[in-house]
Amino acid sequence: MNIKCNRAALFEAVQLASSIVPARTPKPILQCAKIQADQQEQKLTVTATDNEITVKYVIPQVQVNAEGAAVVPADKITSILHESADETVDLEVSDSTCQVVGKDSRFRIYGHDPGDFPVISETKRDKVVQIKAGQLKRMIHMTSFAAARENTRYAINGVLWEQQGKKLRMVATDGRRLALINGDVTPSDKEAEHTAIIPAKAWMVIDKVLHDPEEKIQISFSGNQMTTRSALAEITGILVQGKFPKYTDVVPSGCTKKANLEAEAFQSAVRRASLLCTEQSRGVLLSFSQEKLCLTSSTPETGDVEINMNVSYSGEDMKIGFNPQYLSDVLRVIDEPEVTFEFIESTKPGLLSTGKDFRYVIMPVSV
Repeated sequence: MNIKCNRAALFEAVQLASSIVPARTPKPILQCAKIQADQQEQKLTVTATDNEITVKYVIPQVQVNAEGAAVVPADKITSILHESADETVDLEVSDSTCQVVGKDSRFRIYGHDPGDFPVISETKRDKVVQIKAGQLKRMIHMTSFAAARENTRYAINGVLWEQQGKKLRMVATDGRRLALINGDVTPSDKEAEHTAIIPAKAWMVIDKVLHDPEEKIQISFSGNQMTTRSALAEITGILVQGKFPKYTDVVPSGCTKKANLEAEAFQSAVRRASLLCTEQSRGVLLSFSQEKLCLTSSTPETGDVEINMNVSYSGEDMKIGFNPQYLSDVLRVIDEPEVTFEFIESTKPGLLSTGKDFRYVIMPVSV
């Protein structure tokens, strides 16, 4: 294989590949990216897999002098391209050795036989929907942060995809908080309905290829896999098996206490109120009254803090405690200037919302 390629385009492709390769594995070849050159179409395809998520990234308009393939450690070639200042680089492959050549440099990387790389089969395009990249990116950001990490209840380690016709809902929970957002899709079948649980890691990889907000992204399901296709990338992930909790049961209804808060000011107040919290005392008390919110926290080891801010609040005065990290997580992804916080009582979950499409349920804690 002998090619000349735009360095930035190749770097983006191998960086995406690096994001999924496992740090430790009994199969070193899974820590590699396969770079395949097609002389007829003058393109490169970079492929990586951890046996659960597979990435294929196409780089068009490459000068392919001799086609072929190389399998090289993804982190090594990513580091080389990151440090390079060249506009273009040459890749020269002989046997299992790949040379990366720049204006003043030559790196020789020892790789693997391309024939040993896992065979990536073509995925079927069943149950296809289209969604704008900007909307999908927002829905990912507003939900995936709330998914469980390494929970024994494996089903909540992913994000629920619930599609009915043109309506899409994505939901994530870790058992202590829940994020829910509604959106629209364009299905190939207007009456189509589909429910699946997509791993949070897959969404994080998909998020990296959503650059143009107006680009139409194709998502399809086949068996236990989901495939996402953009103009240059194809990402396939194994779906999470299990039954997602009946989330509608925990979304509060009939709230009698309501506060309207300026999102940025509330985020700042929560962040400052948590500065003296410790791992043993991770609670901030929110005290609501007619036009005021007072945030307090106190720990015997470090001290106490009080933060006051103006709010529009209706209902009886109330005090309720929350883990400040769970408040900070949601306020960090909200892109609206104002949020609404509703309550039933201090022992019941709070409901934070913004716009018409996003809801966030958070369990209270004792403070």
